[in-house]
Amino acid sequence: MSLQSVPAHPLVTGFVLAVLLGLTAQAPGDDAAIKDFSDMEVKQLAPEKDPKTGFITGGKNATSLIQGLTEVNGRTIASLEKDMRPGAYSTKGFIGADERLLDILAEDNRYVVEELGLTHQQIARHLRALGEIAQKTGGEFRYRGRRFKASVQLARGYQPSPFKDGTQTNVFVSVQNLDKNLKLEYSLLLPDLIERYGFYEGKGTPYRIEPRKIVEFLDFLKP
Repeated sequence: MSLQSVPAHPLVTGFVLAVLLGLTAQAPGDDAAIKDFSDMEVKQLAPEKDPKTGFITGGKNATSLIQGLTEVNGRTIASLEKDMRPGAYSTKGFIGADERLLDILAEDNRYVVEELGLTHQQIARHLRALGEIAQKTGGEFRYRGRRFKASVQLARGYQPSPFKDGTQTNVFVSVQNLDKNLKLEYSLLLPDLIERYGFYEGKGTPYRIEPRKIVEFLDFLKP
């Protein structure tokens, strides 16, 4: 994902209302005034295994199992891909016009789970925590030994998940890792997609964030 500003999914209709948190800037070097959210806990999904496919929603899955899936969350792969294409559930889509959902899921699972030894749930947990912190505070804050700064945007409409699992959001966050001079911008639907399915969106959409970029940003994660 580009580090430039990216709007939320176009399906979220209406003008985006910018809510900038950080109107009162902290004085440079005033560490005592910077709140630490390192102990913040966020709600996590209990893993649930599909008795038909063996896929564990919210849990660890083998790449070989992902490659052989015929459905996810009770929806066939064909129906999911149809809804995820540009112009369907979202103007620019959740995957590119020619991308295959299982190829995307398998590639990202291979990298995160097999190569790095992490889980999608670990990554989603921190993205969700940073998003919740962004809605609570402005200016700088600390999290897991790092300094961050965040802002949020609220849309008038909600973007639901193409998996039709009841998740949706109208919140878009921009978070800077001040120690690494890096920035991530993402819809708060993304942590849900990552936690449940290991889905970071397709390479054919501007809303994807590469797992490699996220791990670089969350440099406190230890593979």
